[in-house]
Amino acid sequence: MAEQLISADNHIDMTYCPADLWSAAAPAKWKATAPRTEQRDDGLHWIVDGDDKGMWNGVGPGFTKYQKGSFAHVDEMKQAGFEWNYFPGAQPRPTTPELRVADLDRDGVKAEIVYGCLMINHMIADKAMRGWADSVYNDWVADFAKRADPNRVFPLAIVPNHDPKEAAAEVRRCAKMGLRGGDMAFKHSVVPLWHHDWYPVWEAAAECHFPISFHSTGSQSPRAPNNPEMEKEYFTQWRLVRSALFQTDTMEVLVSMLASGACEKYPDFKFVLGESGVTWLPYIFDRLDTEYYDRASGLGFKMAPSDYFRRQGYVTYQQDKFLDPIIPLIGEDNIMWGSDYPHPDCLWPESHAVIGRNLATVSPAVRAKIVHDNCARLYNIQ
Repeated sequence: MAEQLISADNHIDMTYCPADLWSAAAPAKWKATAPRTEQRDDGLHWIVDGDDKGMWNGVGPGFTKYQKGSFAHVDEMKQAGFEWNYFPGAQPRPTTPELRVADLDRDGVKAEIVYGCLMINHMIADKAMRGWADSVYNDWVADFAKRADPNRVFPLAIVPNHDPKEAAAEVRRCAKMGLRGGDMAFKHSVVPLWHHDWYPVWEAAAECHFPISFHSTGSQSPRAPNNPEMEKEYFTQWRLVRSALFQTDTMEVLVSMLASGACEKYPDFKFVLGESGVTWLPYIFDRLDTEYYDRASGLGFKMAPSDYFRRQGYVTYQQDKFLDPIIPLIGEDNIMWGSDYPHPDCLWPESHAVIGRNLATVSPAVRAKIVHDNCARLYNIQ
């Protein structure tokens, strides 16, 4: 019998959303600025806040065209039958219900947690429009899951990051719709995550048993090229630096959430570092606990900060060949595997093979927790 897998980190990117999702619903005041598509010679383009973001039905979160040789795994996805067609009438695989379920079947994945439109709250400047756009997506994706397979496709709500009270209200609304959790963009949020203004959101999430995720969207710290000419000349080096450091932005989230006191105040609150990787956590745990006792013990926590993570925090990862010896330092109940479908660096359609290599030395009981049980427990998946 094949190992049962639940992916704790799959995606619906804006590029794959219905071309008129927001424009068809936009009130008159936002008709010209709401996310929309425009037909160009090479296909439909997404226009957000007046900026051309790239292709509809493009490759992953970057809205890019398929270009052979740009990503080795994207070429493999193409060979496996994944297609990118930018013209009206095409059927994006991730948002065509029967095709998405077929891709789960092909990868041997029982169920999935689906993150949506990661960068939408970075792209829209108008705060009121952000909240509206989030709610439009949330309504649509709740219905999409029902049309795909409500026992296998579990989307996360987009939690507004511009107003804590609106965010708390959206958490409660989405929980009533049947969504099992939400994802909040931490960059460009109205106040930092360690600020107590976010307490109403964590309270609502605890009350609704609605885990809040913070998905990596790329480190903002790498030294950028001086000018476009340098970027063109050193394109490959610059891309490697950014991609290698991509997941490290969740270090800030981990420390901010534990410093905020949210876990102390709301013991039923759960949070997830999405696509963060795993093996860096022990160093941050040690550093955070050391600094807490040295200069922040006035916060009055009843436990070391890292202990709150073990009680209430989770991480997701795709592949990590150094995972096995690190598991006891983090907690076998706090780690969740994800395939990252349909991103350029996803494991689809070879998830079982990659897991077989990465977790070969992990005991069957712990392995089952990481690839299935922890996610099923957190999101109440039967």
